[in-house]
Amino acid sequence: MLARAGRRPVRACNRVLQGHRDLVSSAEFSGDGEFMVSGSWDNTARVWKADSGQLVSVLRGHSCGVKSVCFSPDDRVIVTACWDGTVRMWSRVWGDQLRELKGHGGGSTVNSITFSPNGSLLATAGNDKTARLWSAASGQQTSVLTGHSECVTSVSFSCDGALVATASGDGTARLWCANSGEQVRILSGHTQWVNSVNFSSDGTRLLTASDDRTARLWSVASGQELSCLRGHARGVPSSCFSPDNLLVATASYDTTVRLWNSHSGAPLHTLQSGPPTFLRITCAFVRFSPDGTRIAAGIGQNTIRVWDTRPLRRSGVLPIRDRELSV
Repeated sequence: MLARAGRRPVRACNRVLQGHRDLVSSAEFSGDGEFMVSGSWDNTARVWKADSGQLVSVLRGHSCGVKSVCFSPDDRVIVTACWDGTVRMWSRVWGDQLRELKGHGGGSTVNSITFSPNGSLLATAGNDKTARLWSAASGQQTSVLTGHSECVTSVSFSCDGALVATASGDGTARLWCANSGEQVRILSGHTQWVNSVNFSSDGTRLLTASDDRTARLWSVASGQELSCLRGHARGVPSSCFSPDNLLVATASYDTTVRLWNSHSGAPLHTLQSGPPTFLRITCAFVRFSPDGTRIAAGIGQNTIRVWDTRPLRRSGVLPIRDRELSV
């Protein structure tokens, strides 16, 4: 059903979520793995049952496309970020809007949002070249992270909430102290825009993806580049670690999702998210489910594709976790 790295990738997947009327820009699983939320250029976010793909609710209110979505750590709140510079918080259960946050300069696009692990802070990344931290309880802005010379494309918290990582169009990723807002370290090595940044779940490594067609792994402690993942034919707008930190997934404008060994950097597998195209693709994302058994991705389409990773682990294509995966 899926192809080994180096062989012609197949296009089949286990499920396709359909309903958005324009490109899907982002998607996230809830912490319990029961739900997914997706954001789209059709100005809506949609909540789905992760197992069946059934549509649960549609979140309406944004005046233009939704760029980024996330769940709160307790899965009770969904947050959406929009091209119009606003961030909205919603009840996951009822679908009601709870709060609207504004603060990025000149109403500039908010590209990325995420909660701190304890749910007390919300981080946003904007086209105004800043990342901002907000109180999740009050909606008040607590700090502004300034230093990037181009738009901030992505933001992520470390597992203990002590550090914030940002990625930027200036070709760098940066680490910041979440409490003081002070810059800790600059990670340089990419030659074009850096589109995404993520911490490993143990907080020791950082993963970045770039328009230079690579993803890179870095030591959080030293800032040293550990490995460079090469193989995509176009830019890489999205990447993530598997929950067990054994794998890295990357989504590229070349319409493929690739799986890599996160320690050696070796390519393991390729998934085809859509037919190859010479047209310009403007959005793509990839995410693992919390238990690592599913991968959700979308590349320049109005659908979300979901693959099951368990057959690949059982067949030896992907590494086995310490705890055997259930059938």
